[in-house]
Amino acid sequence: RPPFTYASLIRQAIIESPEKQLTLNEIYNWFTRTFAYFRRNAATWKNAVRHNLSLHKCFVRVENVKGAVWTVDEIEFQKRRQQK
Repeated sequence: RPPFTYASLIRQAIIESPEKQLTLNEIYNWFTRTFAYFRRNAATWKNAVRHNLSLHKCFVRVENVKGAVWTVDEIEFQKRRQQK
Protein backbone atom coordinates (compact mmCIF):
# COMPACT_ATOMS: atom_id res chain seq x y z
CA ARG A 1 0.00 0.00 0.00
CA PRO A 2 1.35 3.48 -0.83
CA PRO A 3 2.73 5.42 2.16
CA PHE A 4 0.32 8.34 1.66
CA THR A 5 -3.12 9.19 2.98
CA TYR A 6 -6.11 8.80 0.68
CA ALA A 7 -6.63 12.57 0.87
CA SER A 8 -3.07 13.21 -0.35
CA LEU A 9 -3.47 10.72 -3.20
CA ILE A 10 -6.80 12.20 -4.28
CA ARG A 11 -5.30 15.70 -4.25
CA GLN A 12 -2.33 14.49 -6.31
CA ALA A 13 -4.63 12.92 -8.89
CA ILE A 14 -6.66 16.12 -9.23
CA ILE A 15 -3.76 18.58 -9.39
CA GLU A 16 -1.93 16.45 -11.97
CA SER A 17 -4.91 16.65 -14.34
CA PRO A 18 -4.77 19.36 -17.03
CA GLU A 19 -7.94 21.12 -15.86
CA LYS A 20 -7.32 20.48 -12.12
CA GLN A 21 -10.61 18.62 -11.88
CA LEU A 22 -11.63 14.98 -12.26
CA THR A 23 -14.77 12.87 -12.19
CA LEU A 24 -14.96 10.13 -9.58
CA ASN A 25 -14.24 7.56 -12.28
CA GLU A 26 -11.17 9.49 -13.45
CA ILE A 27 -9.89 9.52 -9.85
CA TYR A 28 -10.34 5.74 -9.69
CA ASN A 29 -8.46 5.38 -13.00
CA TRP A 30 -5.57 7.50 -11.71
CA PHE A 31 -5.30 5.29 -8.61
CA THR A 32 -5.11 2.09 -10.66
CA ARG A 33 -2.68 3.53 -13.23
CA THR A 34 -0.37 4.96 -10.59
CA PHE A 35 -0.23 2.18 -7.97
CA ALA A 36 -0.43 -1.58 -8.56
CA TYR A 37 -1.90 -1.97 -5.05
CA PHE A 38 -5.17 -0.41 -6.25
CA ARG A 39 -5.62 -2.88 -9.10
CA ARG A 40 -7.08 -5.29 -6.55
CA ASN A 41 -9.35 -4.90 -3.50
CA ALA A 42 -11.39 -2.40 -5.52
CA ALA A 43 -14.46 -2.36 -3.29
CA THR A 44 -12.43 -1.45 -0.21
CA TRP A 45 -10.34 1.40 -1.57
CA LYS A 46 -13.11 2.84 -3.74
CA ASN A 47 -15.24 3.20 -0.60
CA ALA A 48 -12.31 4.94 1.08
CA VAL A 49 -11.94 7.36 -1.84
CA ARG A 50 -15.64 8.26 -1.78
CA HIS A 51 -15.54 8.64 2.01
CA ASN A 52 -12.55 11.01 1.83
CA LEU A 53 -14.07 13.10 -0.96
CA SER A 54 -17.21 13.72 1.09
CA LEU A 55 -15.45 14.04 4.46
CA HIS A 56 -12.79 16.66 3.76
CA LYS A 57 -13.72 20.28 3.03
CA CYS A 58 -10.71 20.59 0.74
CA PHE A 59 -12.51 18.51 -1.91
CA VAL A 60 -15.18 20.48 -3.73
CA ARG A 61 -17.82 18.83 -5.91
CA VAL A 62 -18.73 20.95 -8.93
CA GLU A 63 -21.74 20.13 -11.10
CA ASN A 64 -21.21 20.58 -14.82
CA VAL A 65 -22.69 19.41 -18.11
CA LYS A 66 -21.01 16.00 -17.96
CA GLY A 67 -22.14 15.34 -14.37
CA ALA A 68 -19.93 16.30 -11.48
CA VAL A 69 -16.22 16.82 -11.09
CA TRP A 70 -14.05 17.16 -8.01
CA THR A 71 -11.56 19.95 -7.42
CA VAL A 72 -9.17 20.84 -4.60
CA ASP A 73 -9.47 23.91 -2.40
CA GLU A 74 -5.75 24.35 -1.65
CA ILE A 75 -6.35 26.71 1.28
CA GLU A 76 -8.54 24.11 3.00
CA PHE A 77 -6.03 21.37 2.18
CA GLN A 78 -3.19 23.35 3.79
CA LYS A 79 -5.36 24.09 6.86
CA ARG A 80 -6.03 20.37 7.19
CA ARG A 81 -2.30 19.59 7.06
CA GLN A 82 -1.47 22.20 9.71
CA GLN A 83 -3.97 20.67 12.12
CA LYS A 84 -1.97 17.43 12.25
